Amino acid sequence: MKFIVKAFDLDGQEFDFVNTVIGEENEVSFENEKAAQAFVEGIRISFPSAFQYKIISKEDGRK
Repeated sequence: MKFIVKAFDLDGQEFDFVNTVIGEENEVSFENEKAAQAFVEGIRISFPSAFQYKIISKEDGRK
């Protein structure tokens, strides 16, 4: 199973992530929830202090 991270501002508007390594936009996926959480902790300093996020599980092969 894959996990994706979605981030939102206080108004509920979604932030777009861009994976500059492989050029994909709007989705950053991880092999497990712990890795997704580590990503959020790593980028937290780059976003406003009140940003919100969700870690969403996703079936392999689904978009």
